[in-house]
Amino acid sequence: MSSKIRIAWTSEHCCIRVIKLARALMKTGNYEIHGLAKQISYGTEAFDKFSFYHNQKQFKNLIRDLDADIYLHSNEPNHQLNWIREIQPDAKIILDAHDLDSLRVNLIHIDEHKAITNCDGMLFVSKQVQDFILDLHRDQLKDKPTAVVEHYCNEEFLADECNPPADNRKGIVYQGGAQSPPYKNPQFKYRQVYHIFKQLVDQGNEFHLMAGNPDVFATYANIGAFMYQPQMYGSLMKRLRNHKWGMIIWNNADKSQKHVDYTRTNKEQEYLACGLPIIVFGAQATAEYVKMHNVGVVFDKIEDIVPEALDEAYPECKANVDKLRPKLSMEAHIHRMVTLIESVLNR
Repeated sequence: MSSKIRIAWTSEHCCIRVIKLARALMKTGNYEIHGLAKQISYGTEAFDKFSFYHNQKQFKNLIRDLDADIYLHSNEPNHQLNWIREIQPDAKIILDAHDLDSLRVNLIHIDEHKAITNCDGMLFVSKQVQDFILDLHRDQLKDKPTAVVEHYCNEEFLADECNPPADNRKGIVYQGGAQSPPYKNPQFKYRQVYHIFKQLVDQGNEFHLMAGNPDVFATYANIGAFMYQPQMYGSLMKRLRNHKWGMIIWNNADKSQKHVDYTRTNKEQEYLACGLPIIVFGAQATAEYVKMHNVGVVFDKIEDIVPEALDEAYPECKANVDKLRPKLSMEAHIHRMVTLIESVLNR
């Protein structure tokens, strides 16, 4: 009989954060992980077992038939966690709070409230999000264990060959989501960045756009940037190494959007893993991290992001990135999640 802790790990689309965390946990040799998702994504072959579900009936049947010591749910959405509690009323459940409506749209969705009530512990992406949610949901989270694990990359992406010399690099790169104009969804205002990206190009910056959504390849094509179709994660990481600067910029100059001010992003750690200092605008938690380690430049005005300023800052920032990189693997920080799992199991 296996002495490994059996984890049932549920999600909607099994994002890259899930893959990073699961890979690091499995490398400890202490866990057997069964992944469940509604969409098949990169990296799901790493799980010991993996199941696909279409709907609520299939999800609940899978949960009913699984033997698990603990359940992990990576949101959004949150309703799957509530289904777990319905089917397995005595289950030990951790909510990995990657996204939360209370941050994104300033409303507490009923499923979020129920999930935080139903979980036995929570994992957060930043200290700022942890502090906000512990205060907002203080009644639901009283005495429940919580932890913070940022979006570190797995150690295989931190090898020396993943960090080519500066002479082989050029330009600024942005990877991630962007909203196509005409804008229709105010919920994602922070991704309405067409005018910002165009201004960066107009100011003389060599700009490479690797958007995660394919429509951007057409809708942003006229801004003068180098455009790339969406890529699989391994290919993306190889392409990032060709560039000097990684960019975390949101349409959030007025700092009105807590979601991007409090969270830390996957792209932050992916840039650093690939040896790129970071340009930051409209992302307060990331700005604090970048300033703390001096691994990039934080701007208050888009018009200040010009080649001359970046060229002056690059040597020092690049040296600090290279010094910090070896400490940034998910495997080096997974002990926080291990401690959280032990705390929930022992409650």
